[in-house]
Amino acid sequence: MEIEEFQKFVTEFKTARGWHKHHEPKDLLLGLVEEIGEFRNLIKWEQDAAVIKRIVTDKTDKKTRDEVVNFFGDALWLVSSLAEYCEVDLREAMDLLKTEFEVRFPVEGGK
Repeated sequence: MEIEEFQKFVTEFKTARGWHKHHEPKDLLLGLVEEIGEFRNLIKWEQDAAVIKRIVTDKTDKKTRDEVVNFFGDALWLVSSLAEYCEVDLREAMDLLKTEFEVRFPVEGGK
């Protein structure tokens, strides 16, 4: 699914259920903070970068893997909902970021 298709899906899904009244920016941002906190809980006591990498990429631990994948889905839902509220097309935001980063962070030494 392309990002614009996902953004349209989120809008139509919420509209069909009358959820728009519950999706004010404050609530969406708090939801995003909550999701980030849940993701952090997966690794909060670990200091070793290699162990953290193993935890978040391990596909054999179904419970943890489901939590990691769910985090990204929920975060995308919330970001898409906030973009809709702010009347921002996520494709436009992605294109702007790409252009800005290419200018601000050029590859040094032709690497």
